[in-house]
Amino acid sequence: MLNHPLIPMMRIGGWTPTVKHVFILLVVIAYVLSMLETGTNPKAFIEGLPMMGDFVVSMFPPHFIDWDAPYYYNREANMSFLLEKAVETVQMAIVGTFLAVIFGFLLAMVAARNISPNAFVYQVARTICDSFRGISELVWALLFVSMVGLGPFTGILALAVHNTGALGKYFSEAIEAIDVGVLEAVEASGATRTQVFFHGVIPELGALFMSFILYYFEHNLRQATVLGVVGAGGLGTSLLLSMTYFNFDKVLTIIMIMLTMVLITDWLSGIIRKKLVGGDLVMVA
Repeated sequence: MLNHPLIPMMRIGGWTPTVKHVFILLVVIAYVLSMLETGTNPKAFIEGLPMMGDFVVSMFPPHFIDWDAPYYYNREANMSFLLEKAVETVQMAIVGTFLAVIFGFLLAMVAARNISPNAFVYQVARTICDSFRGISELVWALLFVSMVGLGPFTGILALAVHNTGALGKYFSEAIEAIDVGVLEAVEASGATRTQVFFHGVIPELGALFMSFILYYFEHNLRQATVLGVVGAGGLGTSLLLSMTYFNFDKVLTIIMIMLTMVLITDWLSGIIRKKLVGGDLVMVA
């Protein structure tokens, strides 16, 4: 039976060398075609390194005080304004993460197969999670600009919607992996589905959930710094203006502010995460 000519030559537990070679060849062909079609040119990258070096040199020294700028750009170039926008960026990340946690929990309660009311609700919830997280924050920001106008509220909505889908997915998958005995014990006491979630799931997975939340707060802080490029608040607007007017020393200053915020947040969340789960959680956004 296994030697029938219509059955592919596959060894039990692995591929034959011929199939492996064909697979590798297909991967190489796909890679080469992708490079050619996208114009990927290592030579151009190498030749552009001196220009990148000139650009980096033009950013030094960073400019922190007495910024000279056109009158229509003066406020956005002021250091106090940048610090104000830095605080706004952190606030966007806080509110966006808070909203995402709330709605992410609500989605997770029906998107986890083992506690979802029925298959239809489960599929709808999973589709919502995939739809929300499948669109980047930048695209959501562009959509919400037309809805609520420019400003940090647009950025908050963009962060909240995208991360609702992401956290809903991670929360629900963690719930699906929980020990069934824990859920059955809570249900045996006559608890409702909501009570099962808060008295069975949260105590069991609270530390893991907090690790997810901390990770996405860091993620939101990084995203909030660039959402201003489309008018959604944060430091992004000042960064875009500095690039537009070739004020590269101010670009470096803004980047330094961004980097400082991210490093401090990463350090603090790392401490909290280690206290909760005893180590770092590695995730891919």
